[in-house]
Amino acid sequence: MLPNELTGPARWVVPLLLFGGVLTVGIILRAMVFRALSRWSKNTASQLDDIILSATRWPSYLWIAIIAAILALHTVDLPGEQFDTAARRTLQALLVLSITVGVARLLGELVDQRRVDTPPGQAIATTGLLRTVVQLATYLIGVLFILGTLGINIAPLLGALGVGGLAAGLALQPTLSNLFAGFQIAVTKQIRVGNRVRLASGEDGYVADISWRTTTLRTPTNHLVIIPNSKFADSIVTNFNLPDPAVHMVVAVNVAHDSDTRQVEAALRDEAAKLRAELPNVVRDFEPVVRFVGFGESGPQFTVTLRVADFEVQFEIWNEVYHRILERLRREKIQIPLPARTVYLRGELPPRP
Repeated sequence: MLPNELTGPARWVVPLLLFGGVLTVGIILRAMVFRALSRWSKNTASQLDDIILSATRWPSYLWIAIIAAILALHTVDLPGEQFDTAARRTLQALLVLSITVGVARLLGELVDQRRVDTPPGQAIATTGLLRTVVQLATYLIGVLFILGTLGINIAPLLGALGVGGLAAGLALQPTLSNLFAGFQIAVTKQIRVGNRVRLASGEDGYVADISWRTTTLRTPTNHLVIIPNSKFADSIVTNFNLPDPAVHMVVAVNVAHDSDTRQVEAALRDEAAKLRAELPNVVRDFEPVVRFVGFGESGPQFTVTLRVADFEVQFEIWNEVYHRILERLRREKIQIPLPARTVYLRGELPPRP
């Protein structure tokens, strides 16, 4: 007797047995496949296989259950054609939904992994905004597939969304302003994750993330500064990593009025050459520049300019540079003046010349 010829509760025996059998076999096969893939992924240097396993580990149970239910439904006629069609479409929609969630999670993990592996200054900034956009696009495509699976005509829905989108855009203007400003920051590539930046308003730090609403800076004191994207995009920003991470390090040197300026310049030039040759992270192909820049209140003023690999390493070099310049000036018997003032007391004016 065929399952469809059975009546009463008996007609559910075969579908339930089929559902249980497919579910059991699917779980066993899944365990074997995941175990083999886990062993294989441990022997590979790429993180892609690990991400795929992590993203599909739990959704795969739901996939097996839905497939088992769909196969079981093919062995029984549900009461009423509409009910039968609705049940099949619902299961298919759940399958599409679970696949959409799994794919969105997989793409999000891939974006995050790229953000970890991508060094600062890479051509494409991988940010939380990119993860949000990728996942929203995946969910949107999944919803369209689900509506098609359920037999819903999406043309009127798109028209309604157009009118509703206009109203929502007016109501969510600040949020959309931050969203589009985030797109502008990420797409122009002038500000990238990992860059050291300083805003005209004084905020200073490393770009930790550019999300759909805010840009996050990590300060040198390891605090987070959260800035709305619209304010960040409208601000004047100094990027210390672009177009070239190497920066000039300018050291100001003051000497006494009676110093031989040519002797001072020669000593500073020689010491700067030694600093370039001996200190790490100093750019070797940049000739140090020593300039006599003018007369200060305490005496002649000089500057020594070195070029270092990037903005951060200069803080490791400053200490040694100051020590060496001071020691060299002392060896050359060149005095560094202290600030001095001549004070005239009332009633004791100097005689006129």
